[in-house]
Amino acid sequence: MITMYELALFTGGVYKFDEFEEFIDDIGGLIIEMESFKFNRGMYFLSEEMRVLVLIPEKEHDEVQNLVKQIKGAIEPVLMEDTELEKVILIFEIYKIFKINEDMDFESLISSLSEDPDFVQIKNFKIHSPHKQKDFSKKIEELLIMMEEMNIIEKTEKEEDIYHYKIKLKDTKN
Repeated sequence: MITMYELALFTGGVYKFDEFEEFIDDIGGLIIEMESFKFNRGMYFLSEEMRVLVLIPEKEHDEVQNLVKQIKGAIEPVLMEDTELEKVILIFEIYKIFKINEDMDFESLISSLSEDPDFVQIKNFKIHSPHKQKDFSKKIEELLIMMEEMNIIEKTEKEEDIYHYKIKLKDTKN
Protein backbone atom coordinates (compact mmCIF):
# COMPACT_ATOMS: atom_id res chain seq x y z
CA MET A 1 0.00 0.00 0.00
CA ILE A 2 1.36 3.38 -1.02
CA THR A 3 1.09 6.13 1.58
CA MET A 4 -0.50 9.34 0.34
CA TYR A 5 1.33 12.48 1.44
CA GLU A 6 0.26 16.06 1.88
CA LEU A 7 2.39 19.11 1.22
CA ALA A 8 1.77 21.79 3.83
CA LEU A 9 3.14 25.08 5.10
CA PHE A 10 3.63 25.52 8.84
CA THR A 11 3.83 29.06 10.22
CA GLY A 12 4.41 29.95 13.82
CA GLY A 13 6.91 30.98 16.41
CA VAL A 14 10.05 29.22 17.48
CA TYR A 15 8.37 28.23 20.75
CA LYS A 16 8.42 24.42 20.93
CA PHE A 17 9.36 24.21 17.26
CA ASP A 18 11.81 21.42 18.09
CA GLU A 19 8.80 19.30 19.18
CA PHE A 20 7.16 19.89 15.81
CA GLU A 21 10.37 19.00 13.98
CA GLU A 22 10.79 15.77 15.95
CA PHE A 23 7.13 14.84 15.50
CA ILE A 24 7.33 15.24 11.70
CA ASP A 25 10.35 12.92 11.63
CA ASP A 26 8.62 10.38 13.90
CA ILE A 27 5.53 10.11 11.66
CA GLY A 28 7.65 9.60 8.53
CA GLY A 29 7.37 13.12 7.17
CA LEU A 30 10.06 15.46 5.92
CA ILE A 31 10.84 19.12 6.43
CA ILE A 32 11.70 20.30 2.96
CA GLU A 33 12.49 23.96 3.48
CA MET A 34 12.66 26.11 6.57
CA GLU A 35 13.10 29.82 7.00
CA SER A 36 13.08 32.00 10.05
CA PHE A 37 12.48 35.72 10.04
CA LYS A 38 12.18 38.47 12.63
CA PHE A 39 9.86 41.42 12.66
CA ASN A 40 8.92 44.23 15.03
CA ARG A 41 5.57 44.37 16.75
CA GLY A 42 5.76 47.77 18.23
CA MET A 43 8.69 49.77 19.40
CA TYR A 44 10.22 47.28 21.84
CA PHE A 45 8.85 43.89 20.86
CA LEU A 46 10.70 41.72 18.34
CA SER A 47 9.16 38.43 17.21
CA GLU A 48 10.79 35.50 15.46
CA GLU A 49 8.59 33.46 13.15
CA MET A 50 9.15 30.19 11.28
CA ARG A 51 7.82 29.20 7.86
CA VAL A 52 8.34 25.55 7.08
CA LEU A 53 7.42 23.56 3.98
CA VAL A 54 6.68 20.04 5.15
CA LEU A 55 5.62 16.72 3.63
CA ILE A 56 3.37 14.71 5.96
CA PRO A 57 1.52 11.40 5.66
CA GLU A 58 -2.11 12.26 4.92
CA LYS A 59 -3.36 9.79 7.55
CA GLU A 60 -1.49 11.81 10.22
CA HIS A 61 -3.20 15.09 9.27
CA ASP A 62 -5.34 15.35 12.43
CA GLU A 63 -2.44 14.64 14.79
CA VAL A 64 -0.29 17.25 13.02
CA GLN A 65 -3.16 19.77 13.30
CA ASN A 66 -3.48 19.05 17.05
CA LEU A 67 0.25 19.52 17.69
CA VAL A 68 0.35 22.72 15.64
CA LYS A 69 -2.57 24.11 17.65
CA GLN A 70 -0.79 23.21 20.92
CA ILE A 71 2.36 25.08 19.92
CA LYS A 72 0.30 28.07 18.72
CA GLY A 73 1.12 27.73 15.03
CA ALA A 74 -0.86 27.28 11.84
CA ILE A 75 -0.64 24.78 9.01
CA GLU A 76 -2.30 24.85 5.62
CA PRO A 77 -2.08 22.81 2.42
CA VAL A 78 0.19 24.05 -0.37
CA LEU A 79 -0.77 23.93 -4.02
CA MET A 80 2.11 23.57 -6.49
CA GLU A 81 2.67 23.07 -10.17
CA ASP A 82 3.31 19.51 -11.32
CA THR A 83 7.02 20.11 -11.98
CA GLU A 84 7.53 21.39 -8.43
CA LEU A 85 5.53 18.50 -6.96
CA GLU A 86 7.71 16.09 -8.91
CA LYS A 87 10.81 17.64 -7.31
CA VAL A 88 9.30 17.31 -3.84
CA ILE A 89 8.43 13.65 -4.44
CA LEU A 90 11.90 12.84 -5.76
CA ILE A 91 13.56 14.64 -2.83
CA PHE A 92 11.47 12.56 -0.43
CA GLU A 93 12.29 9.33 -2.28
CA ILE A 94 16.02 10.16 -2.20
CA TYR A 95 15.74 10.96 1.51
CA LYS A 96 14.00 7.63 2.20
CA ILE A 97 16.73 5.74 0.33
CA PHE A 98 19.48 7.54 2.28
CA LYS A 99 17.70 6.80 5.55
CA ILE A 100 17.95 3.07 4.76
CA ASN A 101 21.37 3.12 3.05
CA GLU A 102 23.47 5.50 5.09
CA ASP A 103 26.15 6.07 2.44
CA MET A 104 25.59 5.73 -1.34
CA ASP A 105 27.20 6.78 -4.55
CA PHE A 106 25.30 8.41 -7.41
CA GLU A 107 24.98 5.30 -9.60
CA SER A 108 23.62 3.21 -6.73
CA LEU A 109 21.06 5.91 -6.00
CA ILE A 110 19.90 6.03 -9.63
CA SER A 111 19.65 2.26 -9.64
CA SER A 112 17.56 2.24 -6.44
CA LEU A 113 15.21 4.90 -7.78
CA SER A 114 14.82 3.09 -11.09
CA GLU A 115 14.15 -0.29 -9.47
CA ASP A 116 11.23 1.03 -7.41
CA PRO A 117 8.95 3.11 -9.65
CA ASP A 118 6.18 3.22 -7.00
CA PHE A 119 7.01 6.71 -5.82
CA VAL A 120 5.09 8.40 -3.06
CA GLN A 121 1.86 10.11 -4.10
CA ILE A 122 0.77 13.60 -3.19
CA LYS A 123 -2.96 14.27 -3.53
CA ASN A 124 -3.60 12.35 -6.76
CA PHE A 125 -0.33 13.41 -8.38
CA LYS A 126 1.90 10.49 -9.28
CA ILE A 127 5.37 10.84 -10.75
CA HIS A 128 6.10 9.21 -14.09
CA SER A 129 8.23 6.09 -14.09
CA PRO A 130 11.97 6.94 -14.27
CA HIS A 131 12.38 4.42 -17.08
CA LYS A 132 10.29 6.64 -19.35
CA GLN A 133 11.85 9.97 -18.43
CA LYS A 134 14.58 11.64 -20.40
CA ASP A 135 17.46 13.08 -18.42
CA PHE A 136 16.43 11.33 -15.19
CA SER A 137 20.04 11.20 -13.98
CA LYS A 138 20.51 14.91 -14.63
CA LYS A 139 17.33 15.72 -12.70
CA ILE A 140 18.50 13.63 -9.73
CA GLU A 141 21.91 15.29 -9.83
CA GLU A 142 20.25 18.74 -9.66
CA LEU A 143 18.09 17.62 -6.74
CA LEU A 144 21.13 16.28 -4.87
CA ILE A 145 22.77 19.70 -5.22
CA MET A 146 19.56 21.33 -3.95
CA MET A 147 19.35 18.91 -1.00
CA GLU A 148 22.98 19.63 -0.17
CA GLU A 149 22.30 23.38 -0.21
CA MET A 150 19.30 22.83 2.11
CA ASN A 151 21.56 20.89 4.52
CA ILE A 152 19.51 17.70 4.17
CA ILE A 153 22.40 15.64 2.81
CA GLU A 154 26.16 15.89 2.54
CA LYS A 155 28.52 14.79 -0.21
CA THR A 156 31.89 13.16 0.39
CA GLU A 157 34.52 11.90 -2.04
CA LYS A 158 35.28 8.24 -1.27
CA GLU A 159 37.37 7.50 -4.32
CA GLU A 160 38.77 9.74 -7.03
CA ASP A 161 35.78 11.46 -8.71
CA ILE A 162 33.28 9.09 -7.05
CA TYR A 163 31.11 10.96 -4.59
CA HIS A 164 28.96 9.42 -1.89
CA TYR A 165 25.93 10.99 -0.29
CA LYS A 166 24.35 10.59 3.13
CA ILE A 167 21.86 12.35 5.37
CA LYS A 168 23.47 15.25 7.14
CA LEU A 169 23.36 14.84 10.89
CA LYS A 170 21.81 17.75 12.74
CA ASP A 171 23.96 19.71 15.15
CA THR A 172 23.25 18.62 18.69
CA LYS A 173 22.78 21.29 21.36
CA ASN A 174 24.71 20.88 24.57
